[in-house]
Amino acid sequence: MENKIGNISESSSDINDSEINDYKDKPYEELKKGTYRVKNGDGSLRCPFCPRKKKQHFKYTDLLQHASKVGLGTAWRKPKLKAQHLALAVYLTSDLANEAEG
Repeated sequence: MENKIGNISESSSDINDSEINDYKDKPYEELKKGTYRVKNGDGSLRCPFCPRKKKQHFKYTDLLQHASKVGLGTAWRKPKLKAQHLALAVYLTSDLANEAEG
């Protein structure tokens, strides 16, 4: 199995915390291509990496805070999930900054 995020099962995605920044590039590129849906039909935003989360109607600042907290957060989270959320934070600040509320 390839050792790339998105192509491996959760159990075999044992990347360590120091590798997280290296592994955020692929999900970031997939976000840019539209592989993951971030915008809801009503204009609100969603986290494509937390599909089971009940709240999927975020404002820009709330989703950025969520992505940053998970990406840089506690050690119990899987490194793959951290990398995906860091990619989302980068995507929000780089590609969806126009969604920020003034």
